[in-house]
Amino acid sequence: MLAATPFNQIERLAAIRRYDLGTQHHSGVFDGMVELAAQICDCPIALVSIVHEADQRFEARCGVDLDSTGLDSSICSHAILQEDLLEISDTQLDPRTRDNPLVTNADDPLRFYAGAQIVTNTGIVLGTLCVLDRVPRTLSKRQRRGLEVLAGQIMRTLELHEAMRQQDVLRREVDHRVKNSLANVTVLTRMAARQAVSEETRTALASVERRIQVMVELHADLYQTDEPEKPIALDGYLGRITRHLQAAAPSQVELIAEFEPLSLVSRQASALGVLVNELASNSCKHAFPDGRAGQVHLRGAIEDGNRYIIVCEDDGIGHAAQPPLGERSGLGLRIMQASATQLGGELHLSAGPTGYRGVLEFPLSGL
Repeated sequence: MLAATPFNQIERLAAIRRYDLGTQHHSGVFDGMVELAAQICDCPIALVSIVHEADQRFEARCGVDLDSTGLDSSICSHAILQEDLLEISDTQLDPRTRDNPLVTNADDPLRFYAGAQIVTNTGIVLGTLCVLDRVPRTLSKRQRRGLEVLAGQIMRTLELHEAMRQQDVLRREVDHRVKNSLANVTVLTRMAARQAVSEETRTALASVERRIQVMVELHADLYQTDEPEKPIALDGYLGRITRHLQAAAPSQVELIAEFEPLSLVSRQASALGVLVNELASNSCKHAFPDGRAGQVHLRGAIEDGNRYIIVCEDDGIGHAAQPPLGERSGLGLRIMQASATQLGGELHLSAGPTGYRGVLEFPLSGL
């Protein structure tokens, strides 16, 4: 016989959707638990069965090949109406199950059922952890308790996954808001630079804008990823930073960037982005005075399989610029040195008669 519809069916189905049940999202997560339930209860079949609106779907199974059945074959739809574990010693004698297709199957009838409810902390029953056998039987007190404990562990696991999902949603929202806020600050900084009377002020604000843009791109990457700890692809990240630098560079200066693929966690990618920004900005600012045309080359490559080398070099006026890049002690140089330290690398700056050259070398081991 079909079980009655639970009185809280709307809330129950909403909870099933909230926990991503029936979507393969938890595939493999509960396999060990159904195997353990089968062993504890000495039954050949064990299932994590979630009762949906029109069927029951098995989040994990042991001893059967079915992924789901209709509600006409569902004993768990009766179990979710109970307050405690439902045990049916002989399914052919119980009026709830004697006409069940799985019970009346002449070739392979299921004669025993026991199901412990999987219940949320608000009292909503999602389904059961159940065991079945092909012969009538009765569980011991120890076996019943074991089944209940495992059902509780399944619910705790679902709650943990939901908490992690909520944390990811919150993290994404934070990254999105930070990115948007920084983008707004960038716009305001650009507007202030345009209205500034002093050239020195305009230059300083332009420098601030470029530094903020590095963080905007970082949070854009973090917002898009499903895994906040997943490394960020440097070629894409540094490529976008370079495009922003090109837009801000003098029209006669061309930036050329080639970065060999490498992925770093966000804090390391951020440090490298900041350093690349400072190196290229310094070249654009000092190497091409009086409308002089030229190029700034940015290259990144893996060497010997355990080091990554970033090179920024231009074909500008080199040590004729004032002050020489390698002899500066201002904020930009301190930022570059701090970034190199964060990466565990070494930064070398030099100037010749025909251009500047900045080289960062850092180890890949331990990153």
